Amino acid sequence: MDSPTINQPLKTVELPAQPATSVDHWVEGCADPRAEGAIPWATMRNRPLTLREKQMLRRFYDGAYPVKSEYTSRHPWHQEIARWRIQVAQAVLGDLGKTLDAGCAAGELVRIGRESGLNFWGFDLCPDLHEVCYPSIVDKVRIGSLGHVPFSKADGFKTVVSYDVIEHSPIDELELFPSELKRLGVEQVACIISTDTLSEGHITIQDTGYYKELFGTAGYRLLEEFTESLSHVPGPIGWNSETEQVIWAPYKLSGLPPNGWNEAPGYLFFRRET
Repeated sequence: MDSPTINQPLKTVELPAQPATSVDHWVEGCADPRAEGAIPWATMRNRPLTLREKQMLRRFYDGAYPVKSEYTSRHPWHQEIARWRIQVAQAVLGDLGKTLDAGCAAGELVRIGRESGLNFWGFDLCPDLHEVCYPSIVDKVRIGSLGHVPFSKADGFKTVVSYDVIEHSPIDELELFPSELKRLGVEQVACIISTDTLSEGHITIQDTGYYKELFGTAGYRLLEEFTESLSHVPGPIGWNSETEQVIWAPYKLSGLPPNGWNEAPGYLFFRRET
């Protein structure tokens, strides 16, 4: 795995217009936002959300979410994914320096990074973050969002990583993210972005061109020169419960639709040049 200013308006995917109050009616009466069918995700896709809708998202991603998703289980599967993601980021970006995990969930990547001697921190939307995160990193994570990152330039972050998070963010929050990275003085970014429209919570679905333009507005360039050298890199695609080992396969063949390097769905790497 050795690694070898757009001023136009962003071209978002056009969806039928939704009335501003189309989803408000179910917010107050919904006792459990994780109940099947409780949130009509498709009606929230690729548009700014109302305040009530954003409040519902915070409820959806409360402490029960990382527990349900087994992010707090210390399962070796999650640990292997975290280690692999760190290795890939290092292979492409080189020295990561002080690193911020945007959307850190229970802090698995932060924990693994710090146990590996790296200076990892994180933030997440979860209002109960400090109750559900790993105890060893409780003072290394903060509550925030992609549009309101709870750190400053004085914190000295060189790298931001964000894995399987961007598609969960309201598009109006996401479009603040690159300027937040620039405000922090971040030099480089590694992210994994899904275009799966079936999974709950996926409310921003955009193509690679959109992300190139979005990050380009803050001076971040997609590192497409690394795409070919990464094309045969394997990724962890599953866990064999009988052998207790990771199942490896070419990353580009994993996922539905298949993942790519420097394309969505898949891994995208950016570096700030202006």
